[in-house]
Amino acid sequence: MVEYGDETIVFDPSSGTPYDNIFITHAHADHSAAFRLPAKKFATEETMSLVRSTERTMLGDCKVVAAGGRVRIGDLEVRVYNSGHILGSVQYEVITPEGSLLYTGDLNCMDTYTTRPADTVSCDMLVVESTFGSPVFSFPTREQVAVEIVKWAVRQVNEKNKIPAFQSDSIGNAQELITIFNRMTRLPVVATSAVARASAVYQKYGHKLDYVDAGSDDGEDLLSSGDCVLIAPKGGSLSRYQNLEVAFASGWAVILRRGGKEPFPLSDHADFKQLLSFVRRCSPKRALTFHGGSYSKDFASIVRRSLGIEAGPLTDREEALRGRVSLDASRVNSCSRMLMGVACIPGFEYSRRWLTKELAKKGFSKSEVDQTLIVLLDLGRLVAEDADRVRLA
Repeated sequence: MVEYGDETIVFDPSSGTPYDNIFITHAHADHSAAFRLPAKKFATEETMSLVRSTERTMLGDCKVVAAGGRVRIGDLEVRVYNSGHILGSVQYEVITPEGSLLYTGDLNCMDTYTTRPADTVSCDMLVVESTFGSPVFSFPTREQVAVEIVKWAVRQVNEKNKIPAFQSDSIGNAQELITIFNRMTRLPVVATSAVARASAVYQKYGHKLDYVDAGSDDGEDLLSSGDCVLIAPKGGSLSRYQNLEVAFASGWAVILRRGGKEPFPLSDHADFKQLLSFVRRCSPKRALTFHGGSYSKDFASIVRRSLGIEAGPLTDREEALRGRVSLDASRVNSCSRMLMGVACIPGFEYSRRWLTKELAKKGFSKSEVDQTLIVLLDLGRLVAEDADRVRLA
């Protein structure tokens, strides 16, 4: 959540929020849950199409944005950039009178078969995903992992008269897998319904994907013959299909043992070195990291040590460009002096919204201004005319 003056912008909320101006980065369920909220939302056309393909509910007012576009929200300007993660995925930069913030969502920093690398954006504060922010995550090139995938499927599985089946994200990696087999083999690709629906959206936006829906007559015939490859969502059951040998395609394959599934490190995220390079190229004054759990818990400290950039994990604490916001006495006293200097005309009524905007220009957060107003009203230095207006006592 970004607050400046009286304006609030929210990125990828996973639960209810009382605010409009929600910006959604991409279609994966952990980032696009806000489509079910009856609020004003912004996302790319591709993201909305992919969410519809998952048959999830979409409520409220949905506004279309595109990479390279801009949206004005009061004193704030939101700029949209490619994030390289999946079809339609974007980053958002917020330009404020105090400085700029870049929220990456999920990002990928190398060319893939269906995306181009994330744009680099210079900013004052960077909120960067760190899903694979550990040195243990080092991904091969797309070409290298594609060769290994095809070798396993054709030479090891097909030659045993079995069907190679890949479980992966139904949006993103699944379309990468389809493209790999389309380009490097003559093996027909069969996609389960979720994968087929998402792939149809990719086709709509110009991606050439050759596949057959597993639920169609042609799909059932291919699966019966065994002369095909099957692409299915991760976590789903494959019990209805016979004669399979299953693989798992994900960045997490780097740390997974086989456990009955052949692991391939096909990722739509940046690995450790790519993330570190991305932070360096954005050159922020401060960086906040999110995602990754225990594996990436040290990524912020690595950013501090190796890049000399102040960094820490994203929490529910309030942050500002200068650092973590603390409503201590010195900050409130400083804000009080500034506020009394701004609200200096006797008898004139000042709206809380206007005071919040003016003090934001001087580096004070909304919560600091709110606390200062409470103190000054309690001290009798200000008088509340109504819920929104104050004047000098």
